[in-house]
Amino acid sequence: MSDKQVIKTSVSVLGTLAEFHKEPIPYDLAALVELVTDINPDFLCLDMTEQQWKNREFGGLPPEYGEALLPLAEQSDIVVVPVGDNPDLVNAESTGLRSWLISWLRKGLAYVQRTAPGPDAINHGIRHDIANWFYHGIQGLSDKDMGRGREVHVNHLTEQVLQLAQRDPGTRVLVIVNVQYCHHIRPKLQAHPAIQEKRYSEL
Repeated sequence: MSDKQVIKTSVSVLGTLAEFHKEPIPYDLAALVELVTDINPDFLCLDMTEQQWKNREFGGLPPEYGEALLPLAEQSDIVVVPVGDNPDLVNAESTGLRSWLISWLRKGLAYVQRTAPGPDAINHGIRHDIANWFYHGIQGLSDKDMGRGREVHVNHLTEQVLQLAQRDPGTRVLVIVNVQYCHHIRPKLQAHPAIQEKRYSEL
C-alpha cells in the first residue's frame, strides 16, 4: 500500500499537571470538560491501567480524570481507552543537593498549576514552556532508575496508542497524560506514517 493509500489516524496529546492532584486546581474542571466535549474524540486515552478501568478503581486518580473526564465519558459517546501500565510510579528522587533542587523544581511546578487560568495555559505559552523546563531539570537530577522507569512508561503509553490506531484506523484519538510525557510521546507518534499528530485544537 502506498503512502497515499494509508488511512491515517488523527492523534492529539493534551498535557495536564495531574500529578499535583493534592494541590488545589485553580480553574473550574468544567473548562476541561468543555474543551474535550468540543473536540468530541472517538477515543479518549488516559494514563490509567486496564485493571483500574475494569474495576472502576478511580479513587486514587487525579481530579482531571475522576471528577471531569470519566464522568464525561459516561454521559457521552466518547470511548475511554486505558493506556497506562503502572499506577505506582514514584516521584523523582536523589540525595544531597540534587534532592533539594528537585524539591525546589517541584514547588515551581505546583505554582505553575496553581496560577494556571485553564487547561489551555498548561499546553500553550509560557506556563507550558516553564513546566517542560522544570521537568527536564528534574529528570536530569533524578536517579538513573527513575529515568529508566519513566522511559519505559512513555514507551508503553506510545505503544498502546499506536495499537489503538492500528485497530481503528481513520479515527480521532485524544491522549490526555501528564505534561511531562507530551514532548516524548509526540515525536514517537510522528515517526509513524499511519499517524497524523495534531494539536488538540485542530483534532
